[in-house]
Amino acid sequence: MLTLRSLSYLVAAADHESVTEAAASLNISQPAISAAIARLEGHYDQQIFVRQKGRGVGLTPFGREVVARMRSLLNQAAELEHYGRGRDTPVGEVSLGCFAELAPHYLPALTKAFEKSFPLVRVRFREAGFDELPRFLNDGSIDLMLDYDIGLLEDIEQVTLTSLAPYVLLPGSHRWAGRKDLNLENLAKEPLILASDNQSRRYLLDLFHRRGLRPEVSRTAESFETLRGLVANGYGISVVHSRPASQVSYDGSPLVSIPLADVEPTHRILLAWSRRFPLSPAAEAYKDFTVNWFRQRT
Repeated sequence: MLTLRSLSYLVAAADHESVTEAAASLNISQPAISAAIARLEGHYDQQIFVRQKGRGVGLTPFGREVVARMRSLLNQAAELEHYGRGRDTPVGEVSLGCFAELAPHYLPALTKAFEKSFPLVRVRFREAGFDELPRFLNDGSIDLMLDYDIGLLEDIEQVTLTSLAPYVLLPGSHRWAGRKDLNLENLAKEPLILASDNQSRRYLLDLFHRRGLRPEVSRTAESFETLRGLVANGYGISVVHSRPASQVSYDGSPLVSIPLADVEPTHRILLAWSRRFPLSPAAEAYKDFTVNWFRQRT
């Protein structure tokens, strides 16, 4: 038998990719979630989760479809609970995916502003890379995606929020630290540090390759802050789009950011959603709010 409680248990397990963490988030026992998963897999006579030893749980293709429908049903139930008590006020949950490099710049302030305006909507977000985010949209794991315009699938709708110009990241002691701008030909002669994300790396290298330049990639970094630390400590230079307020790395080493003069157009930041899954009223409200929030800051 399907119950809203059992559906919420499965959605929590999918969100956390862990039965243990889902149980902690709901303040219930781990066996309660395991039992709900077993009952629903028996009901459908199909596997919803793949158990990965030491790595939590992952959704099967069927699981991705059914959990997306469960998430939608839970949002509809939340809306029904408040029906007649402010019909124009969205309720429920919005699931947002955000490129990890962008998240610290925008998500905390944006989420706080949205939840203040829409107190009956909870924003749940997950940070990921270029390769993962479109897949999460396509399988219904997230409602909306905040990302750069790199590698998006054809069945994704999008709206441009703002544009960022690329800049060169240098150690504070670099001989170019006092320059007003730089070009790609300058950079091709320097060891280059890039993010390890495939889409990001391909995009940046293509900027050079289109000009017949073949830079030497000296290192790759899993996180933006590690990349900044490698640059600050003299392992090379980098081309990035996000500009933190601090011009020092975590270990206190100085950094310099200089505009890249010969790259057009600037890089767009998008809010995107899949055509496969209609947005809930809460997600529509988040979309409209986010567009206006960025518009007020540009």
